[in-house]
Amino acid sequence: MIHHKIDIALISEAHCNSRSNVKIKGHKVYFTTHPDGTAHAGTAIIIRDTIKHHVQPEFKTSYIQATIVTVYNENGTTSVAAVYCPPKHSIDSTMFANFFTGLGGCFIAGGDWNSKHTHWGSRLTTTRGRQLKHCVDTHKMITMSTSQPTYWPSDPNKIPDILDFFVTKGQSRKYFKTETCLDSCSDHTPIILNVSMVVIEPERTQMLYNHRTDWDSLREYVDEAINLKVKLKTAEDIDQALKHFTNLVQEACWRMTPVLDSSRYNTNLPLYIKDKIIEKRRLRRIWHLSRHPIDKAALNKAIQNLRKLIQTANDLTLQDQLQSLSATKVTDYSLWKCMKSYDRPQEQKPPLKNEKCSSKWARTSKEKADLFASHLSNVFVPNETGDRNAESDINGILNQDFQLDLPPRPVTPREVRKNIRLLDNKKAPGYDLITKEVLVELPWRAILYITILMNAMLRLQYFPDLWKISEIIMIYKAGKPANEKTSYRPISLLPTISKLFEKILLDRIMPYLVERKIIPDHQFGFRRQHGTIEQVHRVCEYIRSTLEQKEYCSAAFLDVQQAFDRVWHKGLLCKIKENLPHTLFTILKSYLTDRLFYVRESEECSTLLEIKAGVPQGSILGPILYVVYTADLPVTPGTMLATFADDTAILACHSNPDVASNKLQEALNRIHSWLERWRIKASAAKSVHVTFTLRTGNCPSVTLGNNTLPQSNCVRYLGIHLDQRLTWRQHINAKKEEISLKHNNLYWMLSRNSKLSLDNKLLIYKTVIKPIWMYGIQLWGSASDSNINILQRQENKILRTMANVPWFVRNSELHEHLRIGTVKDEIRSAAVTYRKKLTIHPNELARQLTINKYTVRLKRHHIMELQDRK
Repeated sequence: MIHHKIDIALISEAHCNSRSNVKIKGHKVYFTTHPDGTAHAGTAIIIRDTIKHHVQPEFKTSYIQATIVTVYNENGTTSVAAVYCPPKHSIDSTMFANFFTGLGGCFIAGGDWNSKHTHWGSRLTTTRGRQLKHCVDTHKMITMSTSQPTYWPSDPNKIPDILDFFVTKGQSRKYFKTETCLDSCSDHTPIILNVSMVVIEPERTQMLYNHRTDWDSLREYVDEAINLKVKLKTAEDIDQALKHFTNLVQEACWRMTPVLDSSRYNTNLPLYIKDKIIEKRRLRRIWHLSRHPIDKAALNKAIQNLRKLIQTANDLTLQDQLQSLSATKVTDYSLWKCMKSYDRPQEQKPPLKNEKCSSKWARTSKEKADLFASHLSNVFVPNETGDRNAESDINGILNQDFQLDLPPRPVTPREVRKNIRLLDNKKAPGYDLITKEVLVELPWRAILYITILMNAMLRLQYFPDLWKISEIIMIYKAGKPANEKTSYRPISLLPTISKLFEKILLDRIMPYLVERKIIPDHQFGFRRQHGTIEQVHRVCEYIRSTLEQKEYCSAAFLDVQQAFDRVWHKGLLCKIKENLPHTLFTILKSYLTDRLFYVRESEECSTLLEIKAGVPQGSILGPILYVVYTADLPVTPGTMLATFADDTAILACHSNPDVASNKLQEALNRIHSWLERWRIKASAAKSVHVTFTLRTGNCPSVTLGNNTLPQSNCVRYLGIHLDQRLTWRQHINAKKEEISLKHNNLYWMLSRNSKLSLDNKLLIYKTVIKPIWMYGIQLWGSASDSNINILQRQENKILRTMANVPWFVRNSELHEHLRIGTVKDEIRSAAVTYRKKLTIHPNELARQLTINKYTVRLKRHHIMELQDRK
């Protein structure tokens, strides 16, 4: 307590009885025993004797024990309670409410609640947690936890979770800050609640600029400080010049950017409410002195009236705020900011299992960062090869003499300026914090400096070491065990200037890829004017042809494990050398080698580690390099191959199911041999084998290597569900559930009683909800009327709620009034646009989709005829 400067300690499971006598110098101790009087359960409070306080009647039941003291402060009084809820009892929201009511209108209650709910960061929600959450919401209370487990079971098979947290009322969350204390020797770790009259804010995200940055002064400062006569004859010269330029831009930004004062939260209450508050305080003082029931009743009545007035005022304030929202720059896009700031359950921050640590858990941010980094260092390595001759063959190719080639086209300042404006505004910067907006505001001399620097890189065929450092943040994969390090996806953040150079370099690579036809037509990923819809359409058209001809379509959808992270550098360089000029090969070799990364978790960072495989995530060149690496994926005659980056589908059809699977098996055998040679690993367990047919029975199973692919009646390919009979029923039902979930989350803004303008409601619907079901409408628009009506009914319900129309208004009138087309209207409109796109598509395989190559037998809507659908 002395080390952490604890003023008040709340103890759960104090194990005290009526004979207990605890004395701590400089503190007073209060405890509450279990109703049976034995030394188990119970609570205690240890409080400094220099704090003015008084003890309240204890709350002692079999299901909740609580020790309560009232602390005096400059704003009045606050009740502080130590709580323990034994796990064996069933507690409903009424029981919780009975306890909280006795604490008054301003309190802090903390302890072991034995209640789990995702709202305060638990892994799951229990019945008691659901009841406590209901009580918290009903009585307008807030919960505070560290989002980190407080219960650490000794059994390694049990998972740590949050059982200890605080429940408060009558005070703003801004006046509290929670932190974890790991000094406890028990299986529960304490949490510390810092209470202050000064608003406590989390550390701000580092940025080079804000809305008050003086860009004119920044340009003038950079213009005067930059020196265009720089020596760039060696790789070291480039690294030194780049470091100087980065430091100059950072210094200029920090000098011209004032520190923003944190805005304070002020509640402006109407005068009549302030008068009621003064009256309530007067009645409370009277009741404290008299303790008479009549005085208590008068106080209760005043409190109830005041609560109703404040609730009404808050409702009016919220509705006025909603009414003033807009999605324009004039109001700083207040509509979208309001949506993002909506109160969501606290993000879970559990510990991570660490088999190499004696404690078996990584708890702190530093420990997590190091654990993630250690895990990724084992990921960024090439897979083992099953082809022993492959490496020697590749070494022979890499050691061959190179042909002399012309140097790449030099970079111009105009090209640099143009590509800066083409960068994505929403991309996060790398470790140097320089964003697109900073580059846009740089003066012309800085653009000239960047141009000189990039031309030197092309001339020396060198990629700077400073641009090879990746900052990686880990993003949780929804639905995965949160305490496993493999349940997080690495997101790489690279310097924006390096992406600018990659973009310019890509413009010099693409002409060779196009001219030499290196990228196959079946690859639709990361190519201009190519999208997922056209690729899924190819698959659907092949299946549709099979159904029309009463055949079986045996299809395999492969799952490539860590495709981008485990690309074999030596194999990639071999393919680059075979297909690109030597000047580009050399600079790409410099780009791929000696790359480093570190993991950032909160404010902590791991050490720098080496990347031994993979194409850089978040880069411009990474995707196209992967496409080049997989360009020679074998195509077997009699089958159809469809690839979108690493998403691979192989289909074969025949009237005999055995023949169809034999053709598919032959293709899989060739692909497996190719994967082994180039060190790519596909997971047979996560891949899917589907039989598309209208006939009975399925095609025989197929294998990848020695592993059988699991069979399924439906597969999700590029975000679209393809069922065995291609009815689109499962896809439409999945979209219906997704729409319902999103609408429920936004109901507070889209409800009938919301004062948000109808125009803004429609804007939210069109930008947030409608795109959910619009994706792939060019394909699933061929579904039957009964399936289309599923989405139409869902849309009608949402529109009627938003517009608050009475029951007798027809749906057709509603759509006409809101100027929103029906689902079939959208199908027809999308079909017209899609047909025009296919007609002028650069890929021959996509253009062929406009041609009907088979006799139509089934009474179904054809994808290319949806513009005429009734």
